[in-house]
Amino acid sequence: MLEVQKHNNFVENKLTEINYHSHNFNEIPPIIGIITADQYGNTIMVFDYDSNNENNYRPIESYLSGGEKKLLEIDLISMYLSSFKMFAGQTNIQNLSHLEIYGSNIKVQIYFLFEKYMIIIFLNTNTNLNSQEKARILEYLKEKLVKYEHQFTNFNETNSRKIIGVIERNGKKWFKKLNKDYIQTFKNLFLKKHEKIEKSMSEIGLIIQNELYEYLEYVPDEVLNNVSKELKNKIQDKLFEFNYT
Repeated sequence: MLEVQKHNNFVENKLTEINYHSHNFNEIPPIIGIITADQYGNTIMVFDYDSNNENNYRPIESYLSGGEKKLLEIDLISMYLSSFKMFAGQTNIQNLSHLEIYGSNIKVQIYFLFEKYMIIIFLNTNTNLNSQEKARILEYLKEKLVKYEHQFTNFNETNSRKIIGVIERNGKKWFKKLNKDYIQTFKNLFLKKHEKIEKSMSEIGLIIQNELYEYLEYVPDEVLNNVSKELKNKIQDKLFEFNYT
């Protein structure tokens, strides 16, 4: 019984690891980085990974500029993205609360807080933050913006920079835990999904087999088995495309 449990755990770990790599989380973290900027695009605070991080994750600029080329500066990123807010203000787009930009490797979510701040979240394109995860990020940042309102409003003052620097260093610890929690939830949901699908496929497989043998009784067993296996694989692949909660 113990050996069976060990085998099941080994299989589950292997499946989870394969899924983890298929989502590219081994190369690009689920949450790449978070920039807090003012409405004009001036960068105030940044949470991302240090280049020597044990996971080999890199700072935001590296992902956006392609490896280690460092063609972009953080200030240019936030200033460019602030133009979307300015565009909305000059047109008839009312009450703009957030924007999303999708790429094949990275996506960006931009939130506008208190009418004077932008929260720019860079994500692995395979990352799907649920409502609780989004709220966790925004509430953390809202709390800092309110508590240190003077420092964030006057972020260029020497004393403000010192205090924001402390918030930034402490925030990076929170940021890494945010990613760690997301990955753990991701793995747990995958195993839950796998368990549900395995149970469903055991029943679906019997239905497929019975139907094939009933309507194709003169077809050789080898052919029926191959068709049955192919159908089950296609159905299983399709089931994995759906989200399960």
